[in-house]
Amino acid sequence: MTFRWAALATCLLALTASRAAAADPDYGIAAFFGAKYKVGLIQAGQPADVRGVKIYYEIYGGGPPVLVLHGGAGFLETMHNQIAALAPRHEVIAPDSRAHGRSTDGPGPLRYHDMAEDMIALMDRLHIAKADLVGWSDGGIIGLDLAMRHPGRIGRMVVIGTNYDLSGLGDQGPLPSPNDADFASRREFYQSVSPTPDHWAAFVGKVTTMWRTQPNYTLKQLGRIKSPVLVMAGERDGVLRAHTDALARAIPGAKEAIIPGADHLAPLTHPDEVDAAIVAFLDGPGLPAGR
Repeated sequence: MTFRWAALATCLLALTASRAAAADPDYGIAAFFGAKYKVGLIQAGQPADVRGVKIYYEIYGGGPPVLVLHGGAGFLETMHNQIAALAPRHEVIAPDSRAHGRSTDGPGPLRYHDMAEDMIALMDRLHIAKADLVGWSDGGIIGLDLAMRHPGRIGRMVVIGTNYDLSGLGDQGPLPSPNDADFASRREFYQSVSPTPDHWAAFVGKVTTMWRTQPNYTLKQLGRIKSPVLVMAGERDGVLRAHTDALARAIPGAKEAIIPGADHLAPLTHPDEVDAAIVAFLDGPGLPAGR
């Protein structure tokens, strides 16, 4: 295991240097690698065989369990700020979603519901009856699916930059290519750690198809959610503000937090504001005073 992480450290340093030259953000990869040992890493590099795929996950800290779910085409390292904020008081379970990062893909298209069921299977494997959840973007969609279909398994939940149907994204423009510059850091990391590095192009095709066809939840379905929910988004988020407002209104008792000046990358660009709201919501009666 030491060799594995030493090799990954070398990879991350190389990626950081190449991206610095190209002014391409590293999505927190190098920062997380340096921070993970400071926040109490319990297990590193654990793949779980669930539902025909291998789901890679890491566990941090100790206390009430919380699932931390990254966004589409990402990996658990993009949630490093949230993991570090939660680990002092929680057992943080941070997986790479199906087909993402170090987790393997299955046959057929990607579906949010399948990724949600993977999380239930992972919780079963870890003997976790119920967990809080923090999900960013696609991770938030997975959270909505879990809260609707498995209400007894999800406690408090924070969804960040999350749409419940396709109308929330407005005009998305042309489908991104696997070689697009916006994917550069994620592509390099994926090809460095994935058990199937040559699967990148097929993976991006599956992810972008999912983005264009899913999710398709109704306000009535969202109204059945029993978990206490905080709906969060950046002030300039790619998810339309009216859509975020509608999501918060549809879930009984949900709270809403808009991060001033932030866009869809709020968990990376505005971690202090995002993490303060998350911690207060999960550990206290509600949002910080004044928010």
